[in-house]
Amino acid sequence: MSYTNIIICKIKLSKAIVFLFAGLILINVSCNQPEKDSSKSSSKINELNEKIFEELHKQTYEAPLATREKCFDLLKKISPKDLNSKIKLLKYIGSSYVFETNYPEAIKYYNKALNIAEETNNYNEIANLNNNLGMIFNEIGNFKTSYTYYFAALDNYDLAKNKDKKIGTLNNIGVIYLNLQNHEKALKFFEEALDSTVQHKDTILVASVLNNLAICYSEKNPQQALEELRNGIALSEKVNNQYGLCISYQIMGNIYLNSKEKQKAYDAYTKSIEIAEKANLSHQLSISKVGLGRVFLSMDKIDSALNIAHEVMHVAKEQNSLVLKSEAHHMLSDVYKANNEFEKSLINFQEHVKSQQELTNQTVVNQIYDVEFNHLSQLNKMQHLELEKKEMAISNKNSLLFFISLVFLLVLIGFYLAYRNHRHKQKVKLQTTVIELTKKKSKAALEAEIQERKRIGQELHDSLGYLLSLAGLNASVLHKRKDITEEKKNELLNSLMESIDDAFEEVRTISHNLAPSLLSEYGLKGALKNISDRINQSSRLKMTFDTFGLDAKIDDLIENVLYRTIQEIVNNTIKHAEATELFIQIAQDQNQITIMAEDNGKGFDIEEIKKQSSFGLYHIKSAVENLNGNLHIDSKINRGTIISIFIPLK
Repeated sequence: MSYTNIIICKIKLSKAIVFLFAGLILINVSCNQPEKDSSKSSSKINELNEKIFEELHKQTYEAPLATREKCFDLLKKISPKDLNSKIKLLKYIGSSYVFETNYPEAIKYYNKALNIAEETNNYNEIANLNNNLGMIFNEIGNFKTSYTYYFAALDNYDLAKNKDKKIGTLNNIGVIYLNLQNHEKALKFFEEALDSTVQHKDTILVASVLNNLAICYSEKNPQQALEELRNGIALSEKVNNQYGLCISYQIMGNIYLNSKEKQKAYDAYTKSIEIAEKANLSHQLSISKVGLGRVFLSMDKIDSALNIAHEVMHVAKEQNSLVLKSEAHHMLSDVYKANNEFEKSLINFQEHVKSQQELTNQTVVNQIYDVEFNHLSQLNKMQHLELEKKEMAISNKNSLLFFISLVFLLVLIGFYLAYRNHRHKQKVKLQTTVIELTKKKSKAALEAEIQERKRIGQELHDSLGYLLSLAGLNASVLHKRKDITEEKKNELLNSLMESIDDAFEEVRTISHNLAPSLLSEYGLKGALKNISDRINQSSRLKMTFDTFGLDAKIDDLIENVLYRTIQEIVNNTIKHAEATELFIQIAQDQNQITIMAEDNGKGFDIEEIKKQSSFGLYHIKSAVENLNGNLHIDSKINRGTIISIFIPLK
């Protein structure tokens, strides 16, 4: 960016700030409205009504000097006890000086009003005045002090429970970041203020925020900036906000000039000049002329630019405005430089720098005086400067600590996000595993059900089917053969009855295996004894068992699963183990039931059995895992087998 563009940007920021400032100092005048004097004919005004304040509001924009004179006149007439009105009048006087860029006088009267507001605990006005003081110091580049005033304003708005007016202060903080070229932070505050402001329909403040947004976008996104300006112009035209219109066209001219669109810049500055002349905005008229002079300078119209510079200088001397004087000298310096009059250019540039220093010095001196007067009356000037030096050191230290803390926080957040990501992956992995296990369990249960049906069908076919076939054969012989002897008939009848009795016994056995009545009658211990007695009738296998703690009632589902599991263990021992002894132990405590079965059979290779997917062992494992239990098998070839089962009760 060229040096000329930098100066234009500076002018642009400054004027947008003043506009917002003017809106803030005068709105919401109905707060703490005083009572009217009971005597309408009284020549003195003890309490100022809302109508007067609204009139002062309008006049401050259009005629700062006239407003100030009226406020001085009203101060002489109001009652000494009417402190609220006095605060507002002093505030309006300060505002009138702001519009004339006489910042030392503005600070003086703002501090007088602030003194009274603090004495009366008028938090709303304390906030307003801190906000206005912050705007002045922001305007002259003292951002640290400005920031302090703004946060004091926010705190006092909270005490006054006036959240609506915090909107303007948030906007002002955005302007600080705008001056610091931190557009990202500035946009955050402007957008927050804009959202809140739209809700409350404060059209003047909305237009001001839109102007500030335009400044943010002006360098990187000029088209977006122009769009924001058009929206702001539409709002200002709607409420006849001449000051806002003047500022909007100034900014528009700056954007076009920076984009080298000289004719559009000329049109925008000309429009701003017309509005300023019509509304009698003398200061903004000069600022708009400075912009127009820059356009002429870019068009090489040296004489036109020189005439405008002299016009601005004349107004600056007439109004005793250091701001305009500084701008006029700077423009003259550029004009003479373009005309190769380098000596005059240097002289005017030196005058520009001198004016800037004088403006800053006047404001700082006045600031020191008022701070001493309000807060440090017992300290001298050197003590105050030393205090500021210490505060600056503390501020730098705090900034460093804040930066370190921020880096540390970001590192922690990084670790936390990595941890969350790892946890998420583990969770997904666990869920996948659970789904796979569920699928396997479902498949195992289905296979177990199919195998159980096959076994029942096989038993019905092999035993009951044979007996019923034999009985049917005997019955058929008795029915068809009429010539058999009585002795043979009795023999066939007896055989038929024996077959039927055997069929009934087989049905009872199958039914008992499917739904053992022993469990409901005698419990698990009695059912286990019945299995042992039946096994021990054969000399092939000797079964012994032992139980501990089975006196308490067991859940029916768990009891049935345990019984089926023991049946399966006994059947596997008889069919496959070639064992002569089988010992089963069942122990129950408050937390779980434990089963241990041990035989002296030939044993087996566990890995081979896993590969072959033995139906018996798989059925036992599936049934136990469905109860959240665990199955452990210890077996080796020629060393027997030990099966341990643990099923939780809670």
